[in-house]
Amino acid sequence: MVKNGAIVIDKVQKIFAGQDQQAAQIEAVHQVSAQIKPGDFVAIIGPSGCGKSTLLRMLAGLDQPTSGTIAVDEQNVTGPSRERGLVFQDSTLYPWLNVEQNVSFGLKLAKQLSKRKDEVQEFIDLVGLKGFEKVYPNQLSGGMQQRVALARALINYPKVLLFDEPFGALDAFTRMRLHDQLIKIWQKHKITMVMVTHDVEEAVYLADHIFAMTPRPAILKDIVDVDLPHPRDRNGEEFIALKEKVLRILNFTGEEGNLNENK
Repeated sequence: MVKNGAIVIDKVQKIFAGQDQQAAQIEAVHQVSAQIKPGDFVAIIGPSGCGKSTLLRMLAGLDQPTSGTIAVDEQNVTGPSRERGLVFQDSTLYPWLNVEQNVSFGLKLAKQLSKRKDEVQEFIDLVGLKGFEKVYPNQLSGGMQQRVALARALINYPKVLLFDEPFGALDAFTRMRLHDQLIKIWQKHKITMVMVTHDVEEAVYLADHIFAMTPRPAILKDIVDVDLPHPRDRNGEEFIALKEKVLRILNFTGEEGNLNENK
């Protein structure tokens, strides 16, 4: 895997125009600046609708900042790139293609499939789907579909892997299993990973840096460093203390540590 993936976010602002001349403009992101080192795992967390997904879309190149810049390895992000993989909450698989075909779809478009056909199986094995190569998405569980989406993103050897609440729709048991699998992949390949989440516990379990955002417009309120070894103990004193610290920064008091309730 590529060992680069340094990200520099410099005074990024995003304003959406009103739907008509009378509608007010909406500022989603306000003057966000941050640096992410190669191989870092960053979680972006904040209340629902605060603009964190907008920031992720700008990192992906799907949206452009109104002002400011985002650069990966000193190259400004001006549009989507195979160097920046993206995994959504919905796996967005092609239902008419089986697992093997979904994973290899990008290679086929880039006319690389004949050269890298063996790698398709390698990445299917990596995400724990050996034996499911010929199975179609409607025959897979939600967690298995997300594994296919992850393999599809990884096979492009991205410098940066971006996640927009990828485990939000899954049950707690499946989510925890995928957390552990994602950590193993990250430790093995050291891709820079940036994940948007509304779940404080998920952020503390996965990330080594947490970007805490304010309600819209999103301002980077604080960065919390998570200096705990993997695998992390969700019931450990240090883990719980960090979780409570993030909740205090977000000015949220709730038993579940889930920001869906903070609207």
